[in-house]
Amino acid sequence: MLEKIGAPGFETLSKPDKQVLKFIDLVLKINKNNPIFYEIGVGVGATTLPVAERMNNSGKILLFSREKDVLELASDLFVRGYTNVDSSWGSPGNTYSGYHFELARGAVEKQLPYFDLAYIDGGHVFHLDAPATCVLKNLCKIGGYMIFDDYNWSLEKSPTNNPTRRPATAKEYDIRQIKTSHVQLVCKLFMDTDSCFKCLGIEGGTVIYQRIA
Repeated sequence: MLEKIGAPGFETLSKPDKQVLKFIDLVLKINKNNPIFYEIGVGVGATTLPVAERMNNSGKILLFSREKDVLELASDLFVRGYTNVDSSWGSPGNTYSGYHFELARGAVEKQLPYFDLAYIDGGHVFHLDAPATCVLKNLCKIGGYMIFDDYNWSLEKSPTNNPTRRPATAKEYDIRQIKTSHVQLVCKLFMDTDSCFKCLGIEGGTVIYQRIA
């Protein structure tokens, strides 16, 4: 998977998220021995790789995405010497499978550790990100961070999922859902209303929250 970074057709997925790298550096200043990092949606590993480099096999990296992508990325990282990647949280390819269910299952079964930083860059649709956010809030350490990517993204703005390019989108979602930023909706509903979390700002379409209580 890592070979796709910078390859033609993967340009938009090939840049690591600067805010994630900034905040993992802050985490490591406080907890360099056992940091816990969650990545929800792995892309081509452009952010995962520099996070793994910074963590340098300390703590644990937990990946939540399609099973085939999680396993491939974990294998690529292992070849590079990074052995602290938990690849057991990938979801199968069924229609209604997804990271929202894996997070819920892991939380209920108490298999998931509390995290220092979670990077949410998954499907950007409400039915996935709303339940995922509710679970993640309960797994965030006090002082920990939740970072949501593509705050302003919508199906309408998507170059691949807008109804003009993908007619099925108009059948799967109504016009309000197509025009709305689902990430923004999730954040306004579940994050901005929770006094346990403080919004640290929005940078380049990425919004950062810290758990304060």
